[in-house]
Amino acid sequence: MITQATHTKVQKYGTGAINVVFAHGSGIGMNHEFMQAVASKMSAKDFTVYLFEFGYMQQMQTSGIRRPPTAVSKLQLEFIALLESLALSGPLIIGGKSLGGRVASLIVEQTHALGWFALGYPFHPQRKPETLRVAHLLTSQKPGIVFQGTRDALGSYDEVLSYQMPKHINVHWFDHLDHSLKPFKDAKLSQIQAIEHSVLELEKWAKHTLISTKFSV
Repeated sequence: MITQATHTKVQKYGTGAINVVFAHGSGIGMNHEFMQAVASKMSAKDFTVYLFEFGYMQQMQTSGIRRPPTAVSKLQLEFIALLESLALSGPLIIGGKSLGGRVASLIVEQTHALGWFALGYPFHPQRKPETLRVAHLLTSQKPGIVFQGTRDALGSYDEVLSYQMPKHINVHWFDHLDHSLKPFKDAKLSQIQAIEHSVLELEKWAKHTLISTKFSV
């Protein structure tokens, strides 16, 4: 189902009790196979999923010209405006792939979302491990869950362990997977298997960690 919210189209999947607003990565839109696979797997669980695109991605889709994301501060405002436009009732979690997950983590404290998630969190830019994006995570209050490949070029296993993340942010690791959860030669899981496992864990986390004390799902 496609609906209109603020100035963007939103794709809606599923009829589950838990609302999920799911944002894309920096270089892929909501119609990318990764985003569609995640939405499909979520809709088979107890989720209602809303996919959307930030303004810069809408311009890319219209013009066919690739462009970098706009400032993260602007993306935060866009995400918040979308949530206000959707006005979803009931349990809500927000998240995304890479950039989308990062933006969700930055705004979650300003929303009524119970928590946030990321499929491949960009802990630092590629080849710039000194430029960390974790300061707000270390002082955050709401729970988060990250699904990360141990060989992610934007935050590997050894790197992330050194950040000493707070206990309410759970990092779930996949051996020998990259930033898009694609496997290296030694991996035991395919990308789609990693997505399936992530969705199962996300549902358990949402129900048992976030919702059990506030809602009956």
